[in-house]
Amino acid sequence: MNDGDLDLLLSQPLDAVADDGFSARVAAKVERTGWWRERAMLFAPVAAAAAIVPFLPGDELTAVALKLTPLFAESGAVAFAFAMLALTLTFERRMREA
Repeated sequence: MNDGDLDLLLSQPLDAVADDGFSARVAAKVERTGWWRERAMLFAPVAAAAAIVPFLPGDELTAVALKLTPLFAESGAVAFAFAMLALTLTFERRMREA
């Protein structure tokens, strides 16, 4: 067999193989696994934060938040950073849907 024969064999479509729905089941399982993995990556940090919050000192966090909130609200750089983050997340979601 030479390279020409091999190219000819590889360029032709293969005959259909009866797999009794195996390919469809594997494709569905891969899709379900991807869906669960995506949800886990989204909600795992939220669950971890929810588990840690009860052990944080509330009074100190409130005092720091009250002090820093006006500083963040007046900062153009922070507003710009949040706008860029929102645009990036929106763009990434659109690209994933396409």
